[in-house]
Amino acid sequence: MSESALLLISILLPLFGAVAVATVLSRTDVRQIALGIAIVTMLCSLLVVNRFDPQSEAVAAGEFAALQSRWLPESTGVDLQFSLAIDGLGIWLYGLSTILMLTAILVSWEAITERRPLFYAMLLLLESGCLGVFAARDLLLFYVFFEFTLIPLFFLIGIWGSEDRRYAATKFFVFTLAGSLVTFIGLLAIVAHAASVSNGAITFSIPHLTNVLQANPMPVSTQKLIFIALFAGFAIKVPLFPLHTWLPLAHVQAPTAGSVFLAGILLKIGTYGFLRFSIPMLPDASVALAPVLLWLSVIGIIYGAFVALAQTDMKRLIAYSSVSHLGFVVLGLFALNAIAIQGATLQMINHGISTGALFAIIGMLYERYHTRSIDSYSGLSKKMPIMAFFMLLFTFSSIGLPGLNGFAGEIMILLGTFQRAFGSQAGLIGGQRIVAVLAVSGVVLGAWYMLWLVKRVFFGTFREPCQKAAHESRDLCFREIAALVPLAILVFWIGLYPKYFLDRMAPTLNASTSQAVAKSTKRIDDNLASSIVHTPPRTVQP
Repeated sequence: MSESALLLISILLPLFGAVAVATVLSRTDVRQIALGIAIVTMLCSLLVVNRFDPQSEAVAAGEFAALQSRWLPESTGVDLQFSLAIDGLGIWLYGLSTILMLTAILVSWEAITERRPLFYAMLLLLESGCLGVFAARDLLLFYVFFEFTLIPLFFLIGIWGSEDRRYAATKFFVFTLAGSLVTFIGLLAIVAHAASVSNGAITFSIPHLTNVLQANPMPVSTQKLIFIALFAGFAIKVPLFPLHTWLPLAHVQAPTAGSVFLAGILLKIGTYGFLRFSIPMLPDASVALAPVLLWLSVIGIIYGAFVALAQTDMKRLIAYSSVSHLGFVVLGLFALNAIAIQGATLQMINHGISTGALFAIIGMLYERYHTRSIDSYSGLSKKMPIMAFFMLLFTFSSIGLPGLNGFAGEIMILLGTFQRAFGSQAGLIGGQRIVAVLAVSGVVLGAWYMLWLVKRVFFGTFREPCQKAAHESRDLCFREIAALVPLAILVFWIGLYPKYFLDRMAPTLNASTSQAVAKSTKRIDDNLASSIVHTPPRTVQP
């Protein structure tokens, strides 16, 4: 079967599967059907990933697994297509989405007892929307998938969440929708400019728009306005400080599957948007506004870490850790250094693996004791050694222990940031040297709050909350282990051999961000030369 057919099946199968699941009334059957659909979708995506050769002509041309079908006839003069393809920027997020959906279904197996058909239908719709975001090569199609992901998550939080679920779902929906509408205006402005320099030909093709805007850049002032419009939607999705306030509430109130997919995939749509649109299409604005984003990133890193330290709810602690970790990702992107950008893209995957797994484990713990209060637990490793093992593994992954996946991404981000700040071309305006030094504190603080969590819950004198039934204190069962093992494999694979993953994303990243990186380097050189010229000569006393 061709790659394009596999890609189309992986996107449409969960969509049609959601309809099938919603019409099945048997509680047992609906779980099995959803699991079967998730497995087939994952296998299709893994076949696409396995066949992805970064040296092939199709990948170089951005046509790997390409599928195109016009929505409007050519006579209209509007190039609007159902266009799908996979490149190095989306390949790993695409594959990770299907793996995390398998985890989300398995951790919900016993936790969801009410309205199961609708619940699994929403999960499958969410998967289809996310896969479409990472494969869309038409701007309007991207935006449709981008907005579509809001709907199933809104219902997952609002129906199956905790006591404040409706408020959390509403806040999540209002925040993200408001930002998305502003972003849509920015995307339309990009289309309008491309048409103005292409003899009025209107196209929504993302690769074509990128080429046109790089060959015919807009004035810097216009780029800045459009950048801010795109920033509104993408920064809220990340979420970047100070637009993060919806995230902790959404995580705490969401069911475990919702938290797994929200942390693992949905938050990456924002950083993916920066890489797909803002940096390649608006390089001058990206360079000019980079200092602002660097400072927002480092504030988010430190703020998220300190607030995580103050939490007594395990889920809320992990939620604030996401604010801190994704600050690192944005820091790497807007350091505008090739190493940092590659590290940030890899860290998007790493965060999805480790944080998605941590939310899954907390959900398993909550299913047994029905409390997320850290003070209610102590010494659980004595009764649950397997759970303690996985919790330690993904904690070490999250804090960047050498040999595990988190280390590879974080060290590349910090190396790239320090290289730009302290190298031969040092002096990026906006105080990147200060930013680089402050960012390191996030690594220390991350280890502090995560190890503090593990110590209090799994080590020390044994104490568990009041149980309703004796079986609730059991260790992980086969189903729960199966939900975590694929993520554990990725933790070691990326940590021990990151080159395999970097090689498949680097060509696309270098091509799409090269103009912004070059402009950023030139700006540093110009500022450095200017400072040398205007520095008065030192007088030597006789």
